[in-house]
Amino acid sequence: MTIEKERKTTFEPATERDDAAYLDFVTGTRAFTPVMDKKVFEDTEVAVEEYSKRTGHKPEGLLESFEAIDGVESLQARRRWRRTSQEMFWTGVINTYEKRRAELLAELDRADMSGPGSVEYDPNYPIPVGYRRDIHVQPGGYTDNPLAGYIYHYGTKCFYQGHNDFDDVQRRNVARCPEPADGQVKRVLSIGCGVGQSATAMKERWPSAEVWGTDIGMPMVRYSHKRAVDMGLDVHFKQELAEDSGFPDGYFDIVEALIVFHEIPPDRRIPTIAEVARILRPGGLFIVSDFGTKDMGATGRQDSPLGEISGYTDGKDNVEPYANAFTASNFKADLLKHFSSYDFPKGDGGGYSIPMRVATK
Repeated sequence: MTIEKERKTTFEPATERDDAAYLDFVTGTRAFTPVMDKKVFEDTEVAVEEYSKRTGHKPEGLLESFEAIDGVESLQARRRWRRTSQEMFWTGVINTYEKRRAELLAELDRADMSGPGSVEYDPNYPIPVGYRRDIHVQPGGYTDNPLAGYIYHYGTKCFYQGHNDFDDVQRRNVARCPEPADGQVKRVLSIGCGVGQSATAMKERWPSAEVWGTDIGMPMVRYSHKRAVDMGLDVHFKQELAEDSGFPDGYFDIVEALIVFHEIPPDRRIPTIAEVARILRPGGLFIVSDFGTKDMGATGRQDSPLGEISGYTDGKDNVEPYANAFTASNFKADLLKHFSSYDFPKGDGGGYSIPMRVATK
């Protein structure tokens, strides 16, 4: 009989039982979102039909989409609930960790000086204004709260309703990443690494490789390192812009970006692609898993009145200001400005239900 190895979560638990119960409640209520979605789809279809009969044409573009369906009560309720539930779980997570603020900061200080792996950051790093946003409604975003890594990680537990407590999404995504044609994987990098889940998954897949993770947020790379130390994994993290990484030319065999590009300001998208091309060796792979874009056909954001409004309001209500510009872009053309080929492997999206693109240098 085979006994499965014990799996351990890597996020910091809630400080008190009452805090955990509150966060479990908020997480559970998000399970009703698909039920709300079904009602919204039915009601908006009726509203679009009524608009078409009244005007003689189907709604086109954002303004007509708002005119046609913005008054649908179930749509308004869904929008309000999505925003409110986000605010509720961030409030709960921040409140529970603030009770141990000094203790958690001391943990980060100890991890800074510990191995395996390493962490590099600068408390005075000049962070561009475009990156200092409360992304996903997280107060302080990824840059301004020293506990942002702890907060974001537990927040994802709520977002995924407990289905990513063991980094399953990142591990599945990394597992389906292709390797360079020559099979050489000596150095790999995760850009916009967040709390380092892809980076640690890459170390698990390629244990002999030198693995790095970079992020603009100092709290994120500090927490990523602390988390990797706790896991006993030799991974290196540093605070850097994706478009100005500081690595030597041709250094990496694989560079990976998971759910990163839709959060990059549009004017920094091409510079980021160019920087990745610079630090990849010939034959190296740039693997991007993110939302669908215009070059792939309908994106789900601009292909229907509900898509138009949902994309616009999600960008505002969930503080994802660059997502719509990304989904409306020709990302394939952007990649081919700096890479010799582009592929779109088939698969389940690694748990995100999003496409993976592979560009080869």
